[in-house]
Amino acid sequence: MRRLLPGRRILRGPLILLALAVVVFSILFMTEPAAHSAVNTVSTDPADIAAGQVLFEAHCQSCHGYQGRGGVVSGAPALVNVGAAAADFYLTTGRMPLNAPNNEALRHHPVFSPAQIRELDAYVNALPQITGQGAAGPTIPTPEPLCSTAQQKTPSTADLATQDVGCVTLSEGQELYAVNCAQCHQAAGSGGMLSKGVVVPSLGNANVVQAYEAPLIGPKPMPIFTQLSHAQLSAIAQYVQYLHNPSNPGGFGISHFGPVAEGFIGILGGFVLLWFAARMIGNRG
Repeated sequence: MRRLLPGRRILRGPLILLALAVVVFSILFMTEPAAHSAVNTVSTDPADIAAGQVLFEAHCQSCHGYQGRGGVVSGAPALVNVGAAAADFYLTTGRMPLNAPNNEALRHHPVFSPAQIRELDAYVNALPQITGQGAAGPTIPTPEPLCSTAQQKTPSTADLATQDVGCVTLSEGQELYAVNCAQCHQAAGSGGMLSKGVVVPSLGNANVVQAYEAPLIGPKPMPIFTQLSHAQLSAIAQYVQYLHNPSNPGGFGISHFGPVAEGFIGILGGFVLLWFAARMIGNRG
């Protein structure tokens, strides 16, 4: 039977651990989701509204009721006054339609095409006029763009809370994200878990419109952030886009999973070095 040389025996364990770590994090990196673009206009064309009604009756009415009035299935709310932003968010992120009304609405590939989503958005937006009940909720937003380099020092965070400033900066978005979002979505936007198995989604697939819409409409368990202005929501949405491909001044990003992944790499690397040193010292002794 062939015996391994002493040097090969010493290196075999660390190399196997290192290879496993590389494979695991390579898979995680390759499966990281990419951002998608979005259409952020609400049609008022009667043809789009009529087409949206047909789609609604075929796919949504069984849970949300005739003309979105609700009261059909427990857990399926009325949609008369939710507005186009809510319809657009749930449809473009694939959270609707659900298999069961009481399931948590998790992100999936959209069931409807962009044209169909546009038609459904138009119909939901028109429901207050169709039913004569109240007013429409939030419309699909148009987030403010990032400021140019010359504008980066203005406006201030205080300005964002009081007026439409025309552009926003990443530093303001980072501050607002840290205060309002990072507790659940994690500093790098990787998501997590809450009590009772509730999933906090990663923000890696959220485009700028969806990142604005979510705090505007409050998809459960997320609350509605009524205290945030249009400019503040725009700043958060633009910062979420930055998190898709952030800079890494401190070294390797490790797919930006945050301190847990970084700590794992540190512990694994340190263990390998200490184990290798201990074997070398033991063999020499």
